[in-house]
Amino acid sequence: MDFEAAIKPFCGKAVEVHIEDLAGQDPIAPPRTFELLRVKMVPEGTHLKCYMNLTQHISIPVFTMDCTRLEINGLNGTRFISEDHKSQLVYTLVWK
Repeated sequence: MDFEAAIKPFCGKAVEVHIEDLAGQDPIAPPRTFELLRVKMVPEGTHLKCYMNLTQHISIPVFTMDCTRLEINGLNGTRFISEDHKSQLVYTLVWK
C-alpha cells in the first residue's frame, strides 16, 4: 500500500499520536495532538515522516504485511498503525 498517498488527504487535520512500549521499559507517554502539515516517505521506503511544522516530524517505521496498516472506521475515526516488533513499539495515529 502507498501509505504516503493514503495519508495525504488527512493533511491539515488534527491527529492524535500514541507510541506504546510493549516491553514496558519506558513510562507510557501521553498522547500528543497536532495538525498534520505533510507526510513524506523516505527514499528507502522504511519510514513515513509526519510533519508537525516545517522542521519537526515524527518518523514512523513502515513494514510489510499486517504490521503497518490503515484502518478506516467511519464513526470511530481512522487509524494508522505500525507495529515495530524489533523495538517493541507500536505507533498509532488517530483521526476522529
